[in-house]
Amino acid sequence: MCDKVFGLDIAREDVKRVYRIGRRGPGARPLLIQLSSGMLKNNIMETTFKLQKVEEFKHIVITHDMTKMEREQCKSLVTEAKEREAQDASGEFIYRVRGPPGAMKIVKLKKRASQM
Repeated sequence: MCDKVFGLDIAREDVKRVYRIGRRGPGARPLLIQLSSGMLKNNIMETTFKLQKVEEFKHIVITHDMTKMEREQCKSLVTEAKEREAQDASGEFIYRVRGPPGAMKIVKLKKRASQM
């Protein structure tokens, strides 16, 4: 997948650890992959949008590994961003949560012509 979608040549040595999270059950279980380099992780995270363009990998979702507190913080920021967007009388801007886990913030972005 890394070679086909992201254009990255990842060797076995680049992957430190791989293990499943959660209990066995009828649904899919998350897979946690620990990489040897933060730069490699950043390259993958910056190009995750390419997964949606390849039919074979459309069902795969890649996210940061976050603690429970970081997930709660993210959820509250998303709620606040939605409230700000609803209160924006002009309708020219959208509010999104951006940044790495632990340092996320709400950013104000100008709407594109196709979103108006």
